[in-house]
Amino acid sequence: MPAGLDILRWVFWSPETVNPTQWRAAAPAPLDKVPDRDIPAAHRRRMSALSKMAVQVALEATANERADYLVFCSQHGELARTRELLGSIVAGNELSPAGFSQSVHNTSAGLYTIVKESHVPSTSLAAGAGTFAYGWLEAETFLATNPGKTALLVSYDEVLPAEYQSHTRHVQRTFALALLLRVASQGGLTLEQSRAATEELLPITPLFMAWVLSADPVLRVTAGGQGWEWRRG
Repeated sequence: MPAGLDILRWVFWSPETVNPTQWRAAAPAPLDKVPDRDIPAAHRRRMSALSKMAVQVALEATANERADYLVFCSQHGELARTRELLGSIVAGNELSPAGFSQSVHNTSAGLYTIVKESHVPSTSLAAGAGTFAYGWLEAETFLATNPGKTALLVSYDEVLPAEYQSHTRHVQRTFALALLLRVASQGGLTLEQSRAATEELLPITPLFMAWVLSADPVLRVTAGGQGWEWRRG
């Protein structure tokens, strides 16, 4: 079993609450003002709501230090911006160069490194409903071979545009979570694959953070047909 990980700092945001323990019970809220106070205005003006969410929580989680590795994970990424570009193509309009450059899946990671003036390696990951778990494994893999370093794991998504919602059975919610991680000196949080059970239809990222803040020893979820089990060391 790999060494467990410690969460040095975490930051969570959703339109409903900044407290993950209250998230499941909160009624879904419309996307209102996305926090962006730490993002310079020159970058903020061009950023989508999704990128603002991801970059803001990432900046807060690394306010006093620099991570050695970045993992930005989002199941759908900049789908809303891509939808706008597709609409422009259909209408025969010229594409916005800025819109096109910020429609790729590593948009948020790239913007974070620009704002933070960071040159560390980064990974942008999408893996269906289990994206957060695979992002954790990516961060864990880096830390296993670099035990003295830190990894920033950012998981974020927004509600799908209406045209795409019929193509998924999972509940659509907006959220962003940033975790600054390192190898635990003892104990820590571990993740293993487990037998699949009933599919969790809510996003697993907020559920994970609610579990971290609870006293429960184990979190078992099935996402995308794959079972996952987090344990406290």
